[in-house]
Amino acid sequence: MKQSHQLRLARRLGSLTIATLIALSLAFGCSTNKTVGEQISDSWITGKVKTKLAADPQVNPFEIDVDTDDGVVRLSGVVGRAEQSSEAEKLARDTNGVSRVINELTVGDPSLGSNLDDAVITGKIQSKLTANTTVNNLNIDVDTQGGVVSLKGKVSSEKQRAEAERVARETKGVRKVRNLLEVRDLK
Repeated sequence: MKQSHQLRLARRLGSLTIATLIALSLAFGCSTNKTVGEQISDSWITGKVKTKLAADPQVNPFEIDVDTDDGVVRLSGVVGRAEQSSEAEKLARDTNGVSRVINELTVGDPSLGSNLDDAVITGKIQSKLTANTTVNNLNIDVDTQGGVVSLKGKVSSEKQRAEAERVARETKGVRKVRNLLEVRDLK
């Protein structure tokens, strides 16, 4: 009797696990062009790079935005010294899984006020994209620097690309939009 109870419990857990995996696959599959494994890998790389930046005394991780797409890490933001830019690039390059680093860091005065304004703009755009049924926001990275918004990532149609740009342009505080979104045919 005890063995049949354990067998039923194991079957239920197996069914729940399979149902959970199917639900996750559908959720991720419907919302992105990447497989679940690719999304996890890029997120893991981004997390590892951010952790390295936070642990390094030469670098202020709050000034640097890290994005990863297919193993390519893009660093953006404003740092106070050229050495910080070099160190951030080195840390990213030395991270397992990174195939290439694109260093878009600029050297200047990373004043807290402008960073907060940029963060608010980025947050507003991300919220609007999340609520927008035309755009698949999980594939879109939004970065703001000095009121200039960069949209990066992949979308499945020119309509999504244009809609994401429209949403960004109509957000208060945006001075300019750099639409770097790639249109990829999902077929």
